[in-house]
Amino acid sequence: MNMVLCFGISALLLVVPALQSSFAHQIALYSINGKDYLMEVEWANEPVAVDDKTNVVLTVASPNMTDPTNPEADGTQPITGLENSLKVDIMAGNKTLSSNLDPAFGELGVYESETFYPTIPTTFSFRVYGDINGTSFDNTVSCNPILGEDVPPDNSTVTISNGVDRKALIGGLECPEDRTGLPEPYTSQFEIAQMLNGTKT
Repeated sequence: MNMVLCFGISALLLVVPALQSSFAHQIALYSINGKDYLMEVEWANEPVAVDDKTNVVLTVASPNMTDPTNPEADGTQPITGLENSLKVDIMAGNKTLSSNLDPAFGELGVYESETFYPTIPTTFSFRVYGDINGTSFDNTVSCNPILGEDVPPDNSTVTISNGVDRKALIGGLECPEDRTGLPEPYTSQFEIAQMLNGTKT
């Protein structure tokens, strides 16, 4: 019995690091006008499926410089007040929804877009833009339909614009998935609208 318990604990210890290294969101470390910012972009609910109610969540912090890409590191400080200077464009296909980034209730440094409903399983891009630390910021994050959260990390320094450098990129975003219906196949709201329009014509 003790051997079984020990085996179970050992297996759990092997799984935990794998879980800790899995990201269902994208974390980027930026230098903006000489100051470091840690930004985390994610869906409000993950994984997200067609017809789900969701929004974009942006978390901005001043990082712990000994562990700058870890949002849970001691000394990481939330950056507040960006609701007055940042917006987000939510893009899919040839459609764009522009939204404010409002402070999340009870969560410092966390900002949320308005609610929307993905209508088809496609690639979504989130363009965050505005002013940070007196510098123009404009960067786009896209979900990855193939790799999803398993995008390999990138520790190279990339110049985004004048005064803005990306110093690290970790994780990725999954794209909206089709729903699995049971016992009948799931029919999305978009498919229903298409059928209704076809009936009318």
